[in-house]
Amino acid sequence: MKLLIGVLTALLCSSFASAQVPQGGTGQPGILMITRGDAYSGSGCDIGLVIQGRLAGTLMAGQSASFNLPPGEIAVSLTSSGPGGCAAPMASSISQSILLTPGEIKQYRIIATEAGYRLAPIPLY
Repeated sequence: MKLLIGVLTALLCSSFASAQVPQGGTGQPGILMITRGDAYSGSGCDIGLVIQGRLAGTLMAGQSASFNLPPGEIAVSLTSSGPGGCAAPMASSISQSILLTPGEIKQYRIIATEAGYRLAPIPLY
């Protein structure tokens, strides 16, 4: 009987020792940088940055913003904001998906297209 208990204990201990604990992320955020061009490249309206369904900031012409975000897929959309005609929704506020890895820095520029404003990747400077 003691032999059986000893064998079972050895088997249980060896299986626990070889089990791997799932590793979480490194905890290091990714950085998303968004730049808006000067007043000559778009409207005078402010552009709201919606990240993961929440308004994260507003950019006026010539401004930039950086966001420390958890790694993974990030949904980003753009909205117009401001008084008067700027308060009307933009023609295109389609969400764009951006994939960030831990410690990665990605930079995007807001560009005007026929369909509305979009984010276009640009090389880091």
